[in-house]
Amino acid sequence: MTDSYAESLEDLLRSARDLETEMEEVTEIPKSSQTAVLRAAALVAVLSMLKETDERSVIGRQLGSDWSQDHRRVRMGYTGLMKERQKRSTWR
Repeated sequence: MTDSYAESLEDLLRSARDLETEMEEVTEIPKSSQTAVLRAAALVAVLSMLKETDERSVIGRQLGSDWSQDHRRVRMGYTGLMKERQKRSTWR
């Protein structure tokens, strides 16, 4: 299972497009096609859940909005973010 999320999703969508008939034209979906559609939906759901778990660690390491950065700085006793950004750079 070395495929990336995008590659596996691309394969899934490509196989879904290869169905013999249009979905709007079919009044009753054959059992085999219905199973394939349900399997594809389950696979997409699982892959999206797996993708979410990877992003949680990244989200926790981001700085957040300007308001949250400013709020944290002021609560720790530092100057506000706006004042910090207005400072001139140090001498080189």
